[in-house]
Amino acid sequence: MWVTGAAIVLSLITVFVNRWDFPYKLWLAGFTALLNLGAIVGGLAFVVSIVNPRKYEKAAEKVLKEEKPELQLSGEAASSAEFFERFRHLERLIREYLQARNLYVPSKGAPRMSFSFRQMIEALLQNERIDSEFFRELMEINKYRNLVFHGHVDSADRRMVERVIAAASRIDQLE
Repeated sequence: MWVTGAAIVLSLITVFVNRWDFPYKLWLAGFTALLNLGAIVGGLAFVVSIVNPRKYEKAAEKVLKEEKPELQLSGEAASSAEFFERFRHLERLIREYLQARNLYVPSKGAPRMSFSFRQMIEALLQNERIDSEFFRELMEINKYRNLVFHGHVDSADRRMVERVIAAASRIDQLE
C-alpha cells in the first residue's frame, strides 16, 4: 500500500521537476519508474492471491488434517460422490420428517423448503426429537460435508460415509 502511495508522490514530483535541469533528475525518474513497476507487480500479486481458485481447497485440506482426531476420521478413502449421495438422503429424511410433523415453517414466498441442514437439526433438537449427543453428531457430519464440498475434495473418508448412514438410520427410526 505504501509503495503505491510513494509511487504516486514520486510521479508527481518527477512531473513537477521535469522542466528544471539538475544532476539527479535521471535518477529520480528511474527510481520513480521502478517504484511504479513495484506497485503494479504488487497489485497484481495481491489480486491473484485473493482470486486464487485453490485457496478454499487448500484451506479445507488444512482444516481436515487439523480436525481429523475430532471428526474421528479413519483415513480410508471413499468416493465423495457416495458421501454426498448419502448426505442428501439424510437431509431429505430430516426434511420429510419435519414436514410430516409440521415442525418446519418455510420462509414466505419460498417455493421449496429453505431450511438449512443446521436449521433442520436445530428444529429437531428444540422439539426434543433428538438428544444433544445426536445433535452434535449431525453437526460434525455437516461440518465435514461443508469442508468436503467447499474445498472441492475428491475423496471422502469411509468413516464419515458410515456415520451418515448410521445417522440416516436413526432418523428413520424416530417416531
